[in-house]
Amino acid sequence: MASNDNFIVRMNDEINEKGIVILDNVRKMPAYEEPFASPHYTIGINHYGSVCTEYEGKLVTFEQHNIAIVYPNRTLNVRSSSDDYQATLIIVSEKLYNKLSILNASSGRFWHEKEPHFSLTPSQYADVLTLVEALRIATNLSPLSRGDMVLPQLHVLLQAISIFRIKNEGYNGPTDGHISSRFYDAIVKYYQQHHDVEFYASLFCLSTKYFSAAIKRETGHSANYWIQQHVIFAAKTLLRTEEQYSLQQISERLGFPDLASFSRYFKRETGVSPSEYRKGNM
Repeated sequence: MASNDNFIVRMNDEINEKGIVILDNVRKMPAYEEPFASPHYTIGINHYGSVCTEYEGKLVTFEQHNIAIVYPNRTLNVRSSSDDYQATLIIVSEKLYNKLSILNASSGRFWHEKEPHFSLTPSQYADVLTLVEALRIATNLSPLSRGDMVLPQLHVLLQAISIFRIKNEGYNGPTDGHISSRFYDAIVKYYQQHHDVEFYASLFCLSTKYFSAAIKRETGHSANYWIQQHVIFAAKTLLRTEEQYSLQQISERLGFPDLASFSRYFKRETGVSPSEYRKGNM
């Protein structure tokens, strides 16, 4: 565990210094077989084999020629992988990610949040590898030139990924100025204090009705659905991994007025009480 922690610290330092790190020949996911929430934006390209991962409380199988985008602070728990699993991970720092957001790199965010990965055709896979190689060249330039080159190359890669997903799965992209992308950022920031749609609508100076309709149109789900998804996933993660916290402490951490309110909310969404869920995962 200590050596793994040290590796993560070193890797975070390198990512924050360079802005982007490309990891080739990855045969195990970071913090393998342990819940892991990266503060970074990650693009994963699977070359061979498969890996089974729990993502937002559901199992996702990442297979050959799949590509995935995982946004910051999303918790992954790798369950298993095949012996021939091999992938490339492109890890982007928070600072560089914020610049990408300005370039609309977060368009389609809820699409990736709902299903982080999709399958590339052979020609699309080859094109992605070509773009990754161009990005690699940019990252290897001198620090003085790197900043001017990396962001455009990364933007082109992400635009290609979005185009391929639209072509393969028929996604039409968000509308209304990408409200859903900014809504997700707001959920991450405020979910421990606010579980109501009205609060998030007010952040955008919109009526609750208009805001709710925009989120539904962009993502296919209601605003309340996404808030609940985030709160429940956070609750499940705490219940499963933080045994030192009592149910009362978890309730307080998630912004519920009391344990009874938390228990009702959790059972309504999952069908079991927090204590039953914890016992089933011990």
